Amino acid sequence: MAIINIKSEERKPAALLFFMFFAIVSATITGASVRDAVFLTQFDKSYLPVMFIAIALVMAGIIFIYKKLTAGQDQVFIITISGSLFSLSLFFLQSNLTGLFIPLLYIWMEVVTVLSIFQFWILAGEIFNARQAKRIFTMVGAGGSFAGMGAGYGIKPFVAAFGSENLLFLTIIFIGLSVALAQMLRPYRSVIPTKNIASPYTKDETATQFEPYLKSIALLIGLAAFISKIVDYQFKMMAASAYPDQNDLVSFFGTYYMSTRAATLIMQFFVTGFILTRFGILAGLLVLPIMLAVGSAGFLAVGTLTAVFIAKFSDQVFKFSTNNAVQEILWLPVAPEKKKRAKPMIDGTIRSGLEGLAGILIFALVSFKLVPEDKTHWLSVFVILGVIFWLWNSFRLKDGYVNSLMKAIENRQLNLDDVEFDINDSHIVETLDKTLRDEDELKQLFALDLLGTLPLHPWKKSLQSLFKFGSTQIKRAVLELAWHQPDIISDELLLESITDESDLAPFAISCAGDRMIPALQEKVSPFLRIDTPTLAAASAVGILKQEPDHHNSKQIIGQLLESDDPARLCTTIGFFLQSGHLLAKESVLRFLDHPSYQVRNEILAVLDPHHDVDFLDPIIKTLAYATTFDHANAALNHYDPSLILDRFTYFLFATDSSIHLKLGILKTAHEFSSDDMVELLSSGLDDPDLLILNGISNALVKISKSHEIDKTVLDSIETHIESISRRAYQLYQIRNGVQDDPKAVLILDHIESDLNKVIPILLKLGTLKNSNIPIETYIRYVKSHDPELLPIVLELVDSTFSPENRKRTLPLIDPDGDKLQTGKILFPDLFIHPDEYLQQWIENPQAWKTAISIHYLLKTENMAVLNDVNWIKVPESIFTRDLFNETEQDYLNRNFLNNAFPNQENQPMYSILEKTIILKSVDLFHQIPGDVLTQIAQIAEEIRCENNHEIFKEGDHGDSMFVIISGKVDVIQNGHSITQLEKGSCIGEMALLDQDPRSADASTLEESVLLKVHQEGFYALMASNPEIMRQIVKMLTRRVREMNEKLTDARR
Repeated sequence: MAIINIKSEERKPAALLFFMFFAIVSATITGASVRDAVFLTQFDKSYLPVMFIAIALVMAGIIFIYKKLTAGQDQVFIITISGSLFSLSLFFLQSNLTGLFIPLLYIWMEVVTVLSIFQFWILAGEIFNARQAKRIFTMVGAGGSFAGMGAGYGIKPFVAAFGSENLLFLTIIFIGLSVALAQMLRPYRSVIPTKNIASPYTKDETATQFEPYLKSIALLIGLAAFISKIVDYQFKMMAASAYPDQNDLVSFFGTYYMSTRAATLIMQFFVTGFILTRFGILAGLLVLPIMLAVGSAGFLAVGTLTAVFIAKFSDQVFKFSTNNAVQEILWLPVAPEKKKRAKPMIDGTIRSGLEGLAGILIFALVSFKLVPEDKTHWLSVFVILGVIFWLWNSFRLKDGYVNSLMKAIENRQLNLDDVEFDINDSHIVETLDKTLRDEDELKQLFALDLLGTLPLHPWKKSLQSLFKFGSTQIKRAVLELAWHQPDIISDELLLESITDESDLAPFAISCAGDRMIPALQEKVSPFLRIDTPTLAAASAVGILKQEPDHHNSKQIIGQLLESDDPARLCTTIGFFLQSGHLLAKESVLRFLDHPSYQVRNEILAVLDPHHDVDFLDPIIKTLAYATTFDHANAALNHYDPSLILDRFTYFLFATDSSIHLKLGILKTAHEFSSDDMVELLSSGLDDPDLLILNGISNALVKISKSHEIDKTVLDSIETHIESISRRAYQLYQIRNGVQDDPKAVLILDHIESDLNKVIPILLKLGTLKNSNIPIETYIRYVKSHDPELLPIVLELVDSTFSPENRKRTLPLIDPDGDKLQTGKILFPDLFIHPDEYLQQWIENPQAWKTAISIHYLLKTENMAVLNDVNWIKVPESIFTRDLFNETEQDYLNRNFLNNAFPNQENQPMYSILEKTIILKSVDLFHQIPGDVLTQIAQIAEEIRCENNHEIFKEGDHGDSMFVIISGKVDVIQNGHSITQLEKGSCIGEMALLDQDPRSADASTLEESVLLKVHQEGFYALMASNPEIMRQIVKMLTRRVREMNEKLTDARR
């Protein structure tokens, strides 16, 4: 399996799909052999073209009915019902194979074939995603080729032993086998239920516009279908004449299928790629029509079965190998949405229509005696004429392909991963080369991007020309591509680019140093003495790469690394990429703890290939910051996983580890998946912080996709699900006790925030045993509160969770469930007075819960609970952060804190908690949880304004927003008051997100107090806290949707 790049967890479903496809193709081959032989020997052969027409018409109706009946149904269920229907109907036809039942079998067998293969590939798509399919489906498809060889070879001895009339029983057995294999594949499916969503296209847009290139593709496919049917008719008629005995004819068809499938397999794996790589797409387009022309010309000349066999053999072998590959390549430059609309029409409607047209033509010619039955070789005239037209269209298609490819590159629509052989296609090479030589620099850069993972030799001359004559940006892009490829950019050419006036010189020096070019030191030594830090740094590092003890270079680097300028530090450190071992350990440790995240990222990038254990802890600590997480994660991947596990264990359970560090560790834990890592993560599921539990559940879900979780661990997780669901019911109990109290804003906000975390955690943990479930999709369904989607989630829980946890979890998701009543039944001891929970919140280690509980009790003057609090358990930090206003802090000091935290001088009028409540009233921040929003409150500045104070003027630079705490503000435009705003209103909130000038004047109408949030501080918070960014994006998205709805309503 490793040889064909199949991962261990993919082996079983891939093998089952292989054998299922083997069974389906075996069924279709045995069934088709009986169908053809019985029709040609026991029915009027002149009606064969009528069968072609009937199949085209019946299939159109069947597909329409099939889609209606199966919409939204389970695919394995569909395969089971269809397989049963196919088996019973074939058994009936086997028992009554006379008269009109013979043509009925001919048509019905085509229905069985098309639907079975169609169902199979849908099922395969539910098991493997697009990326997996590229690796696995070639192997799965080979099952069909082996079936062709095996079934074809086995038909002759089967017929000799049991007679051709019993071959349909073998077909029925293969259908039954395919159904059984489908049932075995059920656990491996990853089905994402979808709603019917209105099409985003208008009626005019959905009507496919066939441009010339698409018309050429349609003509290619239509001609291939038309000619194939004529050749099929000729082949079957000649075979029937040569083998009048039914058993002999079935055996002949078996031999034919065996030989064509074997040849197709060889073509797919060994010949098609060579043709397309060596001769390009035109050769791929021409090979099938030329071989058809040769076979048909021979048949026209001699009229023998051998001659038509060549045509039919060529049609089958080249159609399902080279021609199929070429057809997929032809779709490469077509825009995805256009392809989505045009491809089904061309592959379905047009192909079937031309097959039916071929049947009409043959029937008309035979019926009117224009082509006698014993002169079927005359029909080869139509084949040869069609081939001539086909060849003309192929040259036209080749030109259209190149032009469309060029246009796709210009429009940046090209995806070179879409088909198997496109990278080696000579026309793509030629088109990219033309783009590299284009005068448009953006096109050149895009072409260089496309070359990132390709061998560069086909474009060597163009790359050298760009390196010599392109802009600095282009030269640098070429240099990065050919960094370690002196056969593309030679050492001599590289040294020539190094001058003191060249912006490229520092990067060229760095490249030359990595290549260890001997002449570099002599070339760059003069640059050590110039006043250009970048050039001096590059030169010094370049020399040190070859001579690590070079005194002058070490001295210069030492001076540069002592700089206070982060930009200069980043530039200098950057030149050590691939040479990080030259940096002193003390310097590395200092930069890993540098206040500038750019410096930290630069040193992390330099450390990527190195494994110094002394750096491990500092690297792990940088996981705490969103700005350095990616670089830290990349650096950790170079360490021994057992070392990382040990340090992760320490930091996750260390009392002084910040919440951000723990979350950063959990975010990357899945990349070091092992039984020990799973054990470590599951041991943390009793953590009181739901953010930690969410991080653990995310990590476990990701690990389960690639690593089977031990049953004992899953059993332990089941007990944690119980305790976590208990927390949810506890939250509903607290909410019930305070929900009508207007002073409980922050308490209720936190409960809602926790419930939004706890239900996804339960869903993720409860579905770990079924790793293929797209759990994030189901969680989105829960959050949408959509009545059509929620039943899908309820069904998931009902069928996945253990019985005990099912009854605990279902009521939490079901909008009609009575949470309070269910909680009383499940956890009788849980329902105590809300005051007791508030006391527990105060004494818990989470500072935010403590602060909002104290704040609520102070506001409600509930001194009884405050008197019962064990204040020793309360974290001292909450009393030193201005969370409480002066009066509240003073009261706490006098009564509970022994005056340990006296009020500070110049304490603000509004506490952080009060500012948080004020900000919650602003639409921009309404959905942000209070514990996150409090960070914005901390940077919000109080402004006290007199009457007629000018807040800002029209045209002023917008760099802040204001919330009115008290007073009144007049908004004036063009000298006229357009609105007057009072307490709770917001002014200029969009200035936080853009820097557009103010669109109006704003001034106070009376003494007012405003809360000002500066853009600079807000941006810094967003950079370090993705949750703020997510909520802002959600709010803006909601506004856009509301505006779109208003515009839509206005148009109506």
